[in-house]
Amino acid sequence: MKNAVLQEKILQENTDLYRLFTPRLVLTLSHPRLAGKVAQFNTENREALADTEPNRPKEYYTTAGMRRILKEEDKASKKCEEFRFWISEKGDDRIIGTVCISNILFGSVKSCYLSYKISADCQGKGYATEAVAEVIDFAWNILQLHRIESYVMPRNKKSLRVMEKLNFIPEGIYLRCLEVNGVWEDHFRFSLLNE
Repeated sequence: MKNAVLQEKILQENTDLYRLFTPRLVLTLSHPRLAGKVAQFNTENREALADTEPNRPKEYYTTAGMRRILKEEDKASKKCEEFRFWISEKGDDRIIGTVCISNILFGSVKSCYLSYKISADCQGKGYATEAVAEVIDFAWNILQLHRIESYVMPRNKKSLRVMEKLNFIPEGIYLRCLEVNGVWEDHFRFSLLNE
C-alpha cells in the first residue's frame, strides 16, 4: 500500500485525533495538542524510567519542547515513517505510556521497529501487552507490514515478559548496540512475523 493511500485512510478514520481502542485503553496518535500531557508523563517518569531511556534534552520535559517534538512526530506519521501512540486509560485522559513503531520500510521489506514504555505507577497491570498488541494489529492490518523488530535490555524483565506473552521470537543479542542513559547497553533482539 502506498504512503499516500495509507495517509488518506488514517485521515478518513478520524479527522481530529486518530485513536485506537482496547478493552481498557485509548491509544492516541502523536499530535501537538497532547504536548502538556506528554510533558507531564515524561516529567513524572523521568527517574523511574532513567535506566531504560537515552539521555534526553531539556525540552523533552517542557510543554513547548514537546509541542515541537510532537509536530515532528505528526509529520512523520503523515509520511508513514513512524507512528507513536500515547496511552491513557478509558475514562481518564492522563497519559500513562507510549507505543511506537518507527523506521518503517515498505516495498519488499515491509518492516518496522517497536518500542514502548509504561508509567511506573501503572506497570504490572498488563497495559503494555494490551497496547502493544493493538499496535501490532495496526501494523499488520492497516500498514500491511510483514516483520516487527524490538530490542530489550537483558535486565528489563518486565519488557522481556511482554515479548514472551506476544510470541516474539528471540534472535540473539546485540552487544553494546544502543546508548541508554549515557552507557552503551547490550540488547536482545526479537522479531514477530505476520504470517
